[in-house]
Amino acid sequence: MKRALPLTKEVFFVIALCLTFFMIFFTHAEAAPTPSPTPKYGGVMKFVVQEPFSLGFPGTMTGQTDGQTSSVCLETLFRFDSNGDLVPLLATGWKADPAAKTITLTLRKEVKFHDGTNFNASACKWNLDQFRGGGRPELKKVTSIDVLDDYTVRLNLSVFDNTIVTSLGNTSDAGRMISPAAFNSNGKAWCEKNPVGTGPFQFVSWQKEVAIKWKRFDGYWDGKPYLDGIENPRIADATVALMAFRAGELHMLTPTSLPSLNDAKALEKEGRYNMAVPPEGQVPALAGYARDPKSPFADVRVRQALAYAVDVKKLSSAFGLGYWIVQNQWAMPGTWGYSPTVVGYPYNPQKAKELLAQAGYPNGFKTVASFFNMTPVYVDEMSAIQLQLKAVGIDVSLNPLQRPAFAEMASLGKGWEGIVRMQGFSSPDPLLKYAAVVSGQEFAGIYLPPEFTALYAQATEAPDFATKQKLVHQLMKLATDKYCMATHLYLQPVPVFKSKKVHDDLYGVVPFRWLSPKTWLE
Repeated sequence: MKRALPLTKEVFFVIALCLTFFMIFFTHAEAAPTPSPTPKYGGVMKFVVQEPFSLGFPGTMTGQTDGQTSSVCLETLFRFDSNGDLVPLLATGWKADPAAKTITLTLRKEVKFHDGTNFNASACKWNLDQFRGGGRPELKKVTSIDVLDDYTVRLNLSVFDNTIVTSLGNTSDAGRMISPAAFNSNGKAWCEKNPVGTGPFQFVSWQKEVAIKWKRFDGYWDGKPYLDGIENPRIADATVALMAFRAGELHMLTPTSLPSLNDAKALEKEGRYNMAVPPEGQVPALAGYARDPKSPFADVRVRQALAYAVDVKKLSSAFGLGYWIVQNQWAMPGTWGYSPTVVGYPYNPQKAKELLAQAGYPNGFKTVASFFNMTPVYVDEMSAIQLQLKAVGIDVSLNPLQRPAFAEMASLGKGWEGIVRMQGFSSPDPLLKYAAVVSGQEFAGIYLPPEFTALYAQATEAPDFATKQKLVHQLMKLATDKYCMATHLYLQPVPVFKSKKVHDDLYGVVPFRWLSPKTWLE
């Protein structure tokens, strides 16, 4: 029988050392990170878009669909990052001179359009002049444009306006660049259907109600894109689009092809896909007609009563399912324009009744609420608001409208009686949201005090960013806490779902940008 080894201090030390070594070895072996997949070339990425109107002439593009669909081909001078800050794209920088009322842009060199012609100062001036000649308001304060050298242009303004540079980003079509040579050879109507830009993907074909196809542009200024191309099949029925995505026939399910937020919750729960919640979306608000002094909503106490009567948190939870973000101002949370000092009007029906009594409506009043009847969710939401308002004495009859009638009412104020559910897309610069309101081109029935319009003018003419931000924060507080110009509801982002084969895209991460040229498929 062998004799056991004596358990001396030295033996304990050796055993402990060995155990420590093995623990370190195996712990590190198990915790070793999985190598990141290596980007590779090839593949055609497929996702659905709505049917656009104009793909290749910025002056006739409408809404978000046209610009976002064509953004893989037509680039803007600037774009926004995930924080809502303006960063270079085709322009590398700008310099503002408020005293001289000028904005000077420096442009990226060695950039070519898909037809082989050069992007330079002359092409940039031509594009901006084309846009100025149309009916769009973004560049109306630009009186002329000078070419200073091959890669520098100067915008001369009637009044200095710092939002003009923002308009050259990817939330607008004003800074979207097309080939002047293609336009001169083929005309505007041809360009509308055949975009020729500088982007990572080149236009191939557009078969209406069938598909839009793009191919890789090997001469792209920021390096050869990984994808062979992009295909946008037209699937009008969102339920069919969802089925195609689940079957692997689509690589991405965009907000416009998602049937409902209930479907979003189901996809999220499945865990088979990557999800991103975009930092932008619709921002609805309720506003009573206040231009007529006889209207109840001409009294700030009635406007405040309306705000206190609506349980925005409950609505957001019921209809937004956790995706929507409660708003108390027309600035996006997390961006530079958002003012943390705005108090707003937390749900308080008793306070609403008191304010109505003070305004001379102890028994409430009857009115109408008009809204764009785009989806059944809007009807359900307005029905819930109808009940909340009735509980404080505001007896509302609902008036659902189709797009033409609603646009005429909301934009021009024609037939605006009572409350309108204002609908607009978010912007990283809240001054752009209010531009059309101040000019009377949108929501012409909203209460618009002179103090607000004066402060708005100061903010747009601010000579530096720090001053602009300070004035914008004051503007947000003035609009909500002092005058209650509108009852803000929520930011309504819709989740984006992607196949796990999709890598390094920016869709749903960066505002108003579809894909990065570095996107690739595994």
